[in-house]
Amino acid sequence: MICVHEYPLSIVDHAGFRKFCGTLQPMFKVVSRNTIRPDIINMFGVQKNSMVKYFAKFENRVAITTDLWTAGHQKR
Repeated sequence: MICVHEYPLSIVDHAGFRKFCGTLQPMFKVVSRNTIRPDIINMFGVQKNSMVKYFAKFENRVAITTDLWTAGHQKR
């Protein structure tokens, strides 16, 4: 959910998020952002390797670009 919706990792520290998870499944223990971070980095590596293998099948060249930005209210 955090990766799919691009939420900041700090969301797991928010009381509202913890209450939400506890309401859905009382037995679920929300882990810290330090626990989630390595899992997300691993997921990135797996997806990256999958994409590299996929695009390696093509004889043509493929250009991939990204665009990152920061909302104005988040700039310091």
